Amino acid sequence: MSRLGGVILAAGLSSRMKQFKPLMMIDGKSMIRHVIDLMCGAGAETIVVVTGHNRARIEAHLADAGVLFAFNPDYAHTQQLESLRIGLSALHGHADRILISPADVPLVSPQTVRDLLALSGDFVRPMYHAEAGHPVILDASFIPMLMTYDGPGGLRGAVESSGCILTELDVADRGTVLDNDTPEDFERLRRFFACSNAESER
Repeated sequence: MSRLGGVILAAGLSSRMKQFKPLMMIDGKSMIRHVIDLMCGAGAETIVVVTGHNRARIEAHLADAGVLFAFNPDYAHTQQLESLRIGLSALHGHADRILISPADVPLVSPQTVRDLLALSGDFVRPMYHAEAGHPVILDASFIPMLMTYDGPGGLRGAVESSGCILTELDVADRGTVLDNDTPEDFERLRRFFACSNAESER
């Protein structure tokens, strides 16, 4: 039986938000805890949180979460791909498939993750109205190529230039593409959560 792991990318500066995104609250819970709970619910045995800016705050906030931490010391000058590599290195040997998500995509449906996990491929991603979303699933066999990729486009560039088996799932889950870069994005996220709750209570 394959082992599922998780990598959560939380090293960014949150410069456009003016607040520290991973610890912003939705429904009484930080965004990063929403992501952790989603991965745990999907069966992830080992989860690595990649930190950078405000490293100590995240580690204190998640002291009881049962996750591992990996630090990107050059977080202010690197892209997400470098943080992902650091997270994958920390997860080495602990997982055959890896769920990957930024810390600021907190409202993905658990059913969406179950549907993604039911698919095979080196790289699996949800597509909402032709827009690629999160989380994505990476097969561990693809990690060596990812570690040495030096072309453009970050993770997407690595996947699209590698010849790997890319599997895409069309989803109706808008939460897969609702990231959180600005105060306006956060208000949109809060409205989405409120509307989703209202619909589920009908």
